[in-house]
Amino acid sequence: MAVKDTLRARWFWYSILCVVLWGPFMIASKLGSREIPAPTMQFLFTIGSLPILAGLVSVTRFRLEKNVRGIAYGTAAGILAGLGGVGLFAAYGTGGSTTVITAVSSLYPMVTVVLAVLILREHLTWVHVTGLVFAAVALILFSL
Repeated sequence: MAVKDTLRARWFWYSILCVVLWGPFMIASKLGSREIPAPTMQFLFTIGSLPILAGLVSVTRFRLEKNVRGIAYGTAAGILAGLGGVGLFAAYGTGGSTTVITAVSSLYPMVTVVLAVLILREHLTWVHVTGLVFAAVALILFSL
């Protein structure tokens, strides 16, 4: 029953879309980072996001958000993502293994989980903790 509920949930399909698109994003990031410096890659990443921005703004009929706290969180998320992107592009630009860099950088949910527990007061089950342990072991194994 739980599997059927998950397959019907919109969040699940948005997550799948994210995974499908981020795979090619990582490959394009690696290829670009071989050719140009990380700050330039981040600039071009931002330029590449502009058509998406235009589409989203037109879909919302150019209504802008007025919630100040939401705007602050959204802006902070953009700044953090931009800085993280520079780090990712710089890592790819070192010539290191795409497999290792992608696997290690994709473990960011471990930080998210810790912050969710500390800041949002979310709770972890033993299954979640087991998953985090396996992710930590995977990080060590991938980096060898």
